[in-house]
Amino acid sequence: MRFSVLLSIGLTLAVTTARGADNGAAVTILQQRCLTCHGDAATSGLKLTSRENALKGGTRGPAIVPGKSAESLLYKAVSGSGEVLRMPPVGGGLPASEIATIKEWLDAGAPWTSTGPVVTSQWWAFKKPEHPAVPAGATNPIDAFINRKLKDAAIAPSPEADKLTLLRRASYDLLGLPPTKEQIDEFLADKSPNAWEKVVDKLLASPRYGEKWGRHWLDLARYGDTAGFEQDPYLLIAWRYRDYVIKSLNDDKPYDRFTKEQIAGDELYPTDPESRQGTGFYRVGTNRDMLFKVEDVNVVEKRMDMVDTTSSVFLGLTVGCARCHDHKFDPIPQKDYYRMQAIFQPSVNDRVFLDYNPARNYDISENSRSFRLYQMGGEAAQINAKYSGDLKAKKMAALPADVAAAFSTPEDKRTLEQARLVLDNVAKTNVSQREISDVMSKEDKARLDSISQRLLQMFTGYGPPPMSPGIVDIGRDAPKTFVAIRGNPEAFGDEVQPGFLTALGGGEIPDPPLHAQTTYRRKALAEWIASPDNPLFARVMVNRMWQFHFGSGLVKTPSDFGSRAGLPSNPELLDWLATEFVAKGWSMKAMHRLIMTSAAYKRDSNANAAALAKDPANDLLSHFNRRRLEAEEIRDASLQVTGELNLKMGGVPAVPPLTREEMFGMIGGSGSNWPVTPDPAEHMRRTIYTLQRRTFQQPMAQAFDGPDGVLPCPRRNESTTAPQSLSLLNSGFTIDRAKALAAKITGPADAWASIYGRAPSQEEMDEAQKFLDRQMTLTGSKASGLAELVRGLLNTNEFLYVD
Repeated sequence: MRFSVLLSIGLTLAVTTARGADNGAAVTILQQRCLTCHGDAATSGLKLTSRENALKGGTRGPAIVPGKSAESLLYKAVSGSGEVLRMPPVGGGLPASEIATIKEWLDAGAPWTSTGPVVTSQWWAFKKPEHPAVPAGATNPIDAFINRKLKDAAIAPSPEADKLTLLRRASYDLLGLPPTKEQIDEFLADKSPNAWEKVVDKLLASPRYGEKWGRHWLDLARYGDTAGFEQDPYLLIAWRYRDYVIKSLNDDKPYDRFTKEQIAGDELYPTDPESRQGTGFYRVGTNRDMLFKVEDVNVVEKRMDMVDTTSSVFLGLTVGCARCHDHKFDPIPQKDYYRMQAIFQPSVNDRVFLDYNPARNYDISENSRSFRLYQMGGEAAQINAKYSGDLKAKKMAALPADVAAAFSTPEDKRTLEQARLVLDNVAKTNVSQREISDVMSKEDKARLDSISQRLLQMFTGYGPPPMSPGIVDIGRDAPKTFVAIRGNPEAFGDEVQPGFLTALGGGEIPDPPLHAQTTYRRKALAEWIASPDNPLFARVMVNRMWQFHFGSGLVKTPSDFGSRAGLPSNPELLDWLATEFVAKGWSMKAMHRLIMTSAAYKRDSNANAAALAKDPANDLLSHFNRRRLEAEEIRDASLQVTGELNLKMGGVPAVPPLTREEMFGMIGGSGSNWPVTPDPAEHMRRTIYTLQRRTFQQPMAQAFDGPDGVLPCPRRNESTTAPQSLSLLNSGFTIDRAKALAAKITGPADAWASIYGRAPSQEEMDEAQKFLDRQMTLTGSKASGLAELVRGLLNTNEFLYVD
């Protein structure tokens, strides 16, 4: 017997949160999780479309034995308690709560409550969240919802982690860096009842917060400093968008405003350059803007990217699946895809000028007849023409008669022989500036010299105004939009008007006023998406925040809230968080504070036996999920603990040096494609400020699952491979960091304090001293021994993991 992965073909279902054996809930789970394979497809001969079919079973026999869950193949498969293959075969299996519901339903006789016809528009995620009542029994509402689930599953929560573990956890979660010695000492010494709350507030106030959480957002925005494809040209001002994101998060810009600026900052806030920068969201992905003869392909790909990225990032929907046909799982018809594409049809690339200052001579870039440079150039041209005309006439008079006749013949009347004569002799008629100067009067020379001096003064201190990438709307002349038959942009189907997804209420965007400068389509989209009434907008973002704090979202697929996602592990908690996010004015920092002050966040990462047996995926959060540092965190933390980290913010990306081996896989395989920043201090900046190429990942990012910048990355993988160990142990980066710290410390105690933030135990101290003694015997160098000790500590789990 085989069951599907976590897929569903749609149901008439609101979220079922009732406790105990709800007949409808059990049937709903079966339909949600199994019908893709065990619906009409009848994989292994099994259909789970009715009680009769479940009793009949498939090639392995009956799937259910009413009243006896232990004898039912269905229960054995979902619980992993029998000889049959555990189902679903991937994705970690069903949540413990759903397994328990199925067991109770089977033991109750497996009554089959009809759920009615399939209507996917009634999917829970497409309904506006309601503010659920908070269960009693906990100070923080988050704990109230979580504790109820744990109580139902008879799982005791793990105790609170020690203070150093908590501080390190919070520091990495909010800043992406380990805590400093000063932060550790202050927190350990603070015995006040609100010591933890004070720590969280200080971390949220740090400018490092925007750098850490900005990296999460840049993953979603598929950010890169190059355009990708074969030549991978540089996007010279993409970094302005990166800095916009970091500043917005540090300022705790309300999430709805943050979203609106990125979708339609130019239409909503046309006089505010900072807000208009947000539209760089559509300019920092892959593109072929600088390639020739692919313009049509580029337009199609950019429109696809705009629809796909907007829907996955802000709505958590795979609208892109409807490009070629109606969505196979969600109620998204193909026409909806092209209605959304029509919204972006008038959008073209633009530059957002920032901090305009006429005193800096930006106006010399103007091109008009009132332009000073134009006027001065005309004055100089008149002086030159007075002399060049006479000189040219003398040269023409000296030409042979047949050549002179060829020059005097109009170009369209010349014979082939005359055209050849002109081409061969044209250089003889040219007049150089030196020849003009030789015959020019002193008065005219003085006038030209004055013009030159005035030009030099104009250009003194000139620089182009700071610019950020963005988009703008071309207005009423927007091209029409047609459904592309089977996704072929050259096969036109029905014309469609700009509008919204029918599953979320639908509606078309009206035409703009007659003399409007823009269609206001993206403005309408931004306001529709970032509305408190949108059932997905708040849910998707609080789920992302939950994922980045706990390692997994309440919905496991953070960019897909469609029917394949299944139910949240704690649906009431998700809806409470979503409505609370709106109530708190869309403040991300307020949500961080709420999550991090919960008992669930402060729990130890060690699980008890009951949790491991009943909830191996830790969906119920009885303990904290341990995680490895991300690529940027490993690099940045290594630089911080060695005292080398440069905390300069913003600006042009830094390009750190690479070894010949590291550059081997780059386009061209030479340093010409990797222009190292001359200032060595720039090489020590945080990773978010280093160059992000699409066709070449920096070594740390390549080894430790960094994003490729091609598609939005809602969740990074956490692989374990041999190259990771080799990179950390033998890379020039790690060896250099070890030498740098070794030069600043005197012994093992300093190494432990710098890298772990604690003192070594006596056993650790003894072993470290034995190691140093052996190294001294082998090399005769104390510094070399300390460097080797540090290198070893930088490769330990205590440094590389967050508990």
